[in-house]
Amino acid sequence: MPGQPVLRTGHDMLDALYALAVEEARECSVSAISDYAFNGGNPLPCPPGGCFETGRLWKYVWTRDTSYSVALGLSLLDPTRARNSMEFKTSQRRDGTKREIVQDTGTGGSYPISSDRVVWAMGAFELLKHLDGAERTAFRDLAYEAITNTAERDRLVVWDKADGLYRGEQSFLDWREQTYPGWVATDTAQIGMSKALGTNIGHLVMLGVAVKLAEEKGDAAASQKYAGWATALRDAIRARLFLPERQMYSTFVTTYLDPAPTLQYDLLGSAFAVLFDVATKAEAEEIVARYPHLPKGPPVIWPQQQGTRIYHNRAIWPFVTAFWAKAAAKAGNADAIDNTVRSLVRGAALNLSNMENFEAVTGANWKDEGPTSGPVVNSQRQLWSVAGFVGVVHDVIFGLEATQTGLRFAPKITRGLRNTLFAGMDEITLSGIRYKGKRLSVKVKLPAASGDNGVLDVTAARLDGQDVGTGFVDAAALGQDSVFEIELGAGAASTKGITALGDAEIADYKNVFGPHTPSITSVGITNDRVLLNFSVTENANDVTLNVYRDGTRIAQDLPGGTTSYVDTGSTEHTTKTYCYTVEAVYKTSGNASQRARPWCYWGPSNARIQSFGAQQNFSATGGTLVLNHGRWHYENWGDPGHTITVTNVTAKQSGRHLLQVTAGNGAGDYTTGITCGVKAIEVWDGATLVGSGQLTMPHLATWDDWRDSNFVPVDLVAGKTYSIVIREDTGSGNMSDFAHFASYNGMGGQSGRFNKVNISELKVLAIGLP
Repeated sequence: MPGQPVLRTGHDMLDALYALAVEEARECSVSAISDYAFNGGNPLPCPPGGCFETGRLWKYVWTRDTSYSVALGLSLLDPTRARNSMEFKTSQRRDGTKREIVQDTGTGGSYPISSDRVVWAMGAFELLKHLDGAERTAFRDLAYEAITNTAERDRLVVWDKADGLYRGEQSFLDWREQTYPGWVATDTAQIGMSKALGTNIGHLVMLGVAVKLAEEKGDAAASQKYAGWATALRDAIRARLFLPERQMYSTFVTTYLDPAPTLQYDLLGSAFAVLFDVATKAEAEEIVARYPHLPKGPPVIWPQQQGTRIYHNRAIWPFVTAFWAKAAAKAGNADAIDNTVRSLVRGAALNLSNMENFEAVTGANWKDEGPTSGPVVNSQRQLWSVAGFVGVVHDVIFGLEATQTGLRFAPKITRGLRNTLFAGMDEITLSGIRYKGKRLSVKVKLPAASGDNGVLDVTAARLDGQDVGTGFVDAAALGQDSVFEIELGAGAASTKGITALGDAEIADYKNVFGPHTPSITSVGITNDRVLLNFSVTENANDVTLNVYRDGTRIAQDLPGGTTSYVDTGSTEHTTKTYCYTVEAVYKTSGNASQRARPWCYWGPSNARIQSFGAQQNFSATGGTLVLNHGRWHYENWGDPGHTITVTNVTAKQSGRHLLQVTAGNGAGDYTTGITCGVKAIEVWDGATLVGSGQLTMPHLATWDDWRDSNFVPVDLVAGKTYSIVIREDTGSGNMSDFAHFASYNGMGGQSGRFNKVNISELKVLAIGLP
């Protein structure tokens, strides 16, 4: 169509699929959006210039989908529409103050169980590269406000000063038991205590953007502060999530009581580790080489989970494949580039649309196999899949790189692509690109075919016939219709391949899946040492077992038939609480299970746990003390100004203690909503504040269910008596605080802000000396 970019490579199918992606981006371009959960299902109008809807089945604008789509390629295709969509995912509070990035409805009632809203900054910074003049300045200022307010709030609520990481669910992998152990499915406070690779790198990127925008705006103090935060976070990610023996980054730390990183990986987080320089150059090369690739493309998690439906589990997601292609290009891994390009081309060609996802082994858009059939949901023209295809053509094949002031083209075409997709061609062209009001074309001159492994290199670059070298060209140097000519040479052979599983390897499920999750059945004392009993449902001959205590692996490669373990190092069990978990590992593949739910030894009869009930120990402002839903609690409690105070809390021993409440939150389902309960908890020694933090009490689907909150650590002194106060402070609240959700149909939306919870019990759990 007139005004759209055109690809000409001599490979008619590739050219047509690029045109399809550009057309599907146009089809996702709408003047109004809608979702059953908002505005009674009625349309919400977009600003002038329109919005991008998320897909054929998804008519709304969602934070992570839009942000990743804009980061991958939509900012170039339609920057004004991208800006409108991105601005929609920021919001002031209902009182008109403090704009932040929106966390959409989600697990346990959204933020802070999920905290990956920060990836918005990734899309925002890419978009700024393609805006110009007053439009860019206005969006920059809005972005800076939203990003800095989000950073400050997250520092109070989800940042853990103990290890420097941010808590919250994996980015994009937001379907609980799909990628977490099954025992978190209805206990989402555990997910809120997890620390995920992709989400933490999202926080890192946001802090980096805050630094750059602060510099633009002349705020040296803010730039220095956020730079310090970013440096510390990058170091923390490396220290806490890198697995030296596997040369990979773990996908997450599962929960507070199991602080060891899991022996599991995810493709998006791994790609981010490469793209955003968390991994060193050597680590990046190993990550791309070691991540398992299947014939139809790289799956988004590894290993796969048994007995779990196909969606994130056992799936290829084209937008993640696109990020992986960019990571492979950065690492110079030709085999990985080839695998990802083939995957994207195959998926779009066989479905005549850029689908949401595919079953990982067959590449099918649906695999019918009974209870685990899937992908459970699969939309045509899924926005981030569309953007991913466009982005790989632009950023990998043609090597488009943009800064805030200019751009260059450094193609990452492999010898394999040159010899297959571009066989017989001397030149490929991309024309009609719009950049800051100017029209660009790119001609890439190919060398003669030579070898099958390696990435071609740039030998010359010209702009409108003039040599410009390999550096960036300032936007001001571009004409209204400029032509780049890039000449490529044969390059060098790649030094790394990929870990590729063929049909023979895939035929053995142990090469693709992890073992079932073990379970701990009891923890006690035998012969003055802690005895751990557990069960494993795998064939004993197929697996070995590892035991962890307080995040340290204390036993490795135990026989698969082992059902108990005596911790000979638990010499301080009378004063120190030890917490354990177990994992299984397949002998043949090294694929590891998710970890067992942690189990701690709290002393005989749980002596190191003090409990304070609502009826006997709570003094409350607000609410009414009732016996309802099976427990005493203060009903209708939780508005601003409401407090719960527990006095006369005397520490039995010195050292680290964990504060936790048992609460009910029936404001929504485990899977969605915006009203996770968030309250501050404070420990006072007279007029001195000893410690504080935020309690998170996620949705439980019904008010009759009661679950434990997250943990808030505090150091106490034996014999001292403290007061503990639960209330709201500046960090408290949830997404119902924001005007964005005024049209939401569920609790906390049209009915107004809602941060009420039923709290029945306060627990003080002694861990012992740090």
